[in-house]
Amino acid sequence: MSVLSRAPLQNEWIPREDSMVAAARWQWRSARWFILTTVAIALFIEMFLYGFLVPMLPYMLEERMHQDPKQTQRLTSVSLALHGLVSVFGGPLMGHLADKAPNRQIPFLVALVGCIIGTFMVACAVDVGVFFGGRVLQGISGSGAWIIGFATAADTVKPERIGTTMGIIMACASAGMITGPMISGLILETFGYWFTWSVPVAILVVDVVARLLMVENPESASTKASSDAHETDPLVDSAACRERSPEGSTMSAANFWRMMLSNSRVMTALLIGIWGSTLMTSFNATLPLHVLDIFGWGPSRVGMMFFLLAMPGVPISPLAGYLRDRIGTRTPAFIALGMQGVFLVLLGFAGNKQFEWASASGRGQALYILCCVVFGTLRPFVSGIGPVELTAVVKAEEARNPGIFGPRGGLSRVFSLVEVAATSGMTLGPIVAGALTERFGYYQMCWTFSVISIIMALLARIFLGSKSTPEKDRPRQESAE
Repeated sequence: MSVLSRAPLQNEWIPREDSMVAAARWQWRSARWFILTTVAIALFIEMFLYGFLVPMLPYMLEERMHQDPKQTQRLTSVSLALHGLVSVFGGPLMGHLADKAPNRQIPFLVALVGCIIGTFMVACAVDVGVFFGGRVLQGISGSGAWIIGFATAADTVKPERIGTTMGIIMACASAGMITGPMISGLILETFGYWFTWSVPVAILVVDVVARLLMVENPESASTKASSDAHETDPLVDSAACRERSPEGSTMSAANFWRMMLSNSRVMTALLIGIWGSTLMTSFNATLPLHVLDIFGWGPSRVGMMFFLLAMPGVPISPLAGYLRDRIGTRTPAFIALGMQGVFLVLLGFAGNKQFEWASASGRGQALYILCCVVFGTLRPFVSGIGPVELTAVVKAEEARNPGIFGPRGGLSRVFSLVEVAATSGMTLGPIVAGALTERFGYYQMCWTFSVISIIMALLARIFLGSKSTPEKDRPRQESAE
């Protein structure tokens, strides 16, 4: 005898088995693969839109907004820096609100709405004020996408797979960085301005559908914290209750920021995050004008250079993440940052007429292309350090002191720090690189950045985590606390 249940929208009885099949048909919306795919699409869109604008900026500023061509370098730097500057201030607030929200889907959707509005403002702008207003909205929404997306991904996978997962997601972000400038540069020359903007609009539609369908994994940080509390003694349970009170929430936030910002491992990871973003966005501000001046390359060639800067990250990012899961971040970061320092010097030589060996007979062009490929290859070993290191620190602290960062944990706040580091670099990169190039020259800018990269390599060697050292170092850290 089969059990019957009433269908919610019909006045007839149907077998319970049918209703269970119908429910199971929609379980994919909360499946791990779909959640991670949605996060990957969101970050792909963010990097796509950031890079998409780069080859179009000279045309937009000079032809549509009628700005003096002499101001193009400065306005380009300001435009790219503004995107990161607003995220520096908005990131911690968004991370705090995301940790307090009942679920992450609502702020995820709000960020998407801001991205859509900002994109339309930028595309339609014929005034510098409207253009910069759109960039502000894009910066805020992009910050939300990174913070909430990374926090959702970290909650969805096991700690021992966090590096590989972040590597795969960063590969999707790299794909956005590749296709953005490449597609806009090629389509702008071939089909014109408005047809070019139809591409991000189509991708935004896909993003809307994915975020509306996504159902957050029910095994969230709060569920885990709750189950841990039930398995411990009453003293721990009462401590967890105090964490849920308003007073406990204040203490939780204070503990989080104090513990994170006084940890040398965390601060090193954040500094390297700032540097990695600074270096890559410095190309956005200087590469288009430099290769035009030295090699005579137009938008399509510029798009190809950005393709070479980002393309290697697609297959290498998952490998870099797997390597971090196996041996830690210390050694890969040390080697990658040291090699960046060497090739930054070579980048300054490329095409420089003061050095005949680096400029004669097309050698400068070949050397410049080689340097771009190397930077693209090394980038995944630097860009994924922050998420892995900060997640490891927070989860280790929560394992020692359950509920210390509140019932939903501190992952959104963790990734707000990562986002602040990345967007600080997005702010500094165009401004510093543009100012150094304008004041001293491209060659001197490359040497300056080379010295910074070597310093970061030394910091990574001293402070970052390694799989062979955590157990040995843990007692010393705990006694220090």
